[in-house]
Formats: sequence, structure tokens, C-alpha cells
Amino acid sequence: MWWISVVAIGVVLIALAVALYFFYRHMTALKDKGTGVLMRVLPAEGEHGWRHGILVYEENRVRFYKLLKFVDRKAFDLNREEIRISARRSLHGLEIRLMDESTRIVALTGCDPQVELALSPSAHAALLSWLESRPSKRLYQQGL
Repeated sequence: MWWISVVAIGVVLIALAVALYFFYRHMTALKDKGTGVLMRVLPAEGEHGWRHGILVYEENRVRFYKLLKFVDRKAFDLNREEIRISARRSLHGLEIRLMDESTRIVALTGCDPQVELALSPSAHAALLSWLESRPSKRLYQQGL
């Protein structure tokens, strides 16, 4: 009869290992598909509100996915034709201790909600490249 307990414990451990594997895969599935950033919704007080996430670029939009949210991780979409970089700033306060000194912070307008993104130099270059890689709609108007 003791072997039933051993088998039951073995089945539970195998089930737990499988569940942990799928949880890990779910949490890291987007990591290789996008650019890592920190994002916060504006207006924000002080240095609070930063969330880790991934920007996944598509032709006309970029999607922000929260990294540590288990269900429905997509936070929002940004449309290339609507968003603009409205401000750039350097780190201040606690941000200096929390982020790398090369981090660049940009504020985006034309999206709801308005957000700030903290980007590494390469992520900043990727965002600028994506924003500038498609001509404005104004170029497609008749007569131009």
C-alpha cells in the first residue's frame, strides 16, 4: 500500500513540473519577438508606475505586452500614423538608480493613454526607425 503514496507523489511532481514549464514558456514567449522597454502611463507621479514589457513591431502598429502579467498581457497598441514623440528627457530621482545611465525616456502623444517609454539606445533607435520608415499619409494625397 505504501507504493500507492509514492506513485501519487510522483504523479503530482510530474504534473507540477509540466505546469511550471508551461508557465515559464508563457511568461517568456514574447521575449525573443520584440524589444524590451519600460513603460508608464501619463500623468505619473515622481518615479512611480514603470512596467517591464516588450514592444512588438508590426507594419502600422506596435504592441506593448506586459512581461509579468499572466492573463491578457497585451496592454495597448500604438498606431504609427497617430503617435508622435512629444518630449525627451533624462533620468531623474530614483530612476537614476533603477535604470542604466544610457536609458533614454520619450513621451508619446497621439495614443490613449499617453505614455512614457524608457528605452536602451538600441531600442530607441528601433522606435525611431520604425516611426520614420513609412511616409506620412500627407504624401499620398492626390496632387502630390
